[in-house]
Amino acid sequence: MNVALMIGALLVSLLLLTWLLKVIKTSIQTAFFIAIVVFLVQMASGIGPQEVFQLAAKWLGSAFGSLDKWLRNWGGNYKPPENFREKTKAMVDMGQMLVQMLISE
Repeated sequence: MNVALMIGALLVSLLLLTWLLKVIKTSIQTAFFIAIVVFLVQMASGIGPQEVFQLAAKWLGSAFGSLDKWLRNWGGNYKPPENFREKTKAMVDMGQMLVQMLISE
């Protein structure tokens, strides 16, 4: 029985490893492609990455709310609001309460 368990564990490990490698490869390819597109736009028109992200923020702003603020301030001097830690802690606490409610049912 130990041999069968070992073989099964190895197969699951290999499947997870191949899946993880595919995800990493795809992520790197996507990041590289985006970098190339931004570089080509900058070389062709003189528009820098900041302007590209500001345009993306304008397009996505109405759909995703505060994402446009984050994109606009990306690479800038953005400082989070004073009560950022309190809001983050409140969100974590709410998530923990939700998990506890789901587990207790």
